[in-house]
Amino acid sequence: MTRTILWGVGTAAVLLICLGLGLLLAVGIAPTPIVGIVRFENVIDFVAAQALTEVLDRAKTDPNVAAVVIEINSPGGYASSSENLFYNLIDLRRNKPVVAVVDGLAASGGYYMAVAANRIYAPASSYVGNVGTRGGRPVDPLIYPEELSSGPYKLTGGSHFDQIRQLELVAQSFISNVVALRAGAALNPLKVDAATVAEARIYLGSEAQAIGYIDAQGALADGINGAAELAGLRTYRTVDLPTYYDIVAPQSFAVEPLDNQVQALVRNASPDTIYMMDDRVPLPAAAQSALMDQLRRLRTAIPGALDGVSAGAITGVRPWPLPQTQGVAP
Repeated sequence: MTRTILWGVGTAAVLLICLGLGLLLAVGIAPTPIVGIVRFENVIDFVAAQALTEVLDRAKTDPNVAAVVIEINSPGGYASSSENLFYNLIDLRRNKPVVAVVDGLAASGGYYMAVAANRIYAPASSYVGNVGTRGGRPVDPLIYPEELSSGPYKLTGGSHFDQIRQLELVAQSFISNVVALRAGAALNPLKVDAATVAEARIYLGSEAQAIGYIDAQGALADGINGAAELAGLRTYRTVDLPTYYDIVAPQSFAVEPLDNQVQALVRNASPDTIYMMDDRVPLPAAAQSALMDQLRRLRTAIPGALDGVSAGAITGVRPWPLPQTQGVAP
């Protein structure tokens, strides 16, 4: 009897020792889950979008990353790049929780990125929204173009009406995605209709929470806690994902004011580019600039031919007549 008891106690002790060793080994070998953080403080162009996409793709397939927090300070940018980032974030969201934190500004394309997250946090004084598109005024074909084309719209890509319709189609896709995702938000669903969203207003963070544009007021720490909650984590560590993956941070320009970044973005774009850009940031008159350049070339080629033609005469969308000059083909 005594021998049986002793044998049982010894067996239990061995089992407890093995269990303890197993737990120690598990703690030492199994990695602590990661809440990854990536900051996006740029206008949205091809370079910045590609850099961020690379980080998101790595996080999506990394088994150690349990959730991702994206911190956004952006006035938006190119429509195509903004849309690509939205769908890349949606793809990441299908695999693990994504939380967006607005640090100052998430307007237009910047807000489009945030909408893809499971939750959105923003301080009360931040700026959020501006759902819509913008672009340069449709331009007329250049006067006396310096090249031939095989069709009437080869040089411009389409008529004025085509360009306006394309702008509207991109805007409708943006509005529809915002309405669909925010209306289905678990924490604070959208409380306004699509027509109100389409007004493209910019809201303070406190106003954005009241209408369901964001889920809660908060900063990065709140976003991290929210991401851990969504991932069901009790213990975790946070890492800066670009540093963790040794990827150059998604900066399209050297660190400079966003207004300067916007001006650089627009200078490098074609006149018919569609933007998801904060409406408070003035776009340079790209179309007018292109036409003025052409008029200057004509004036150089035909001295005196354009004397008296004012800049104001070329800012409209209708074709304008050139002064008739001897020897110049109409």
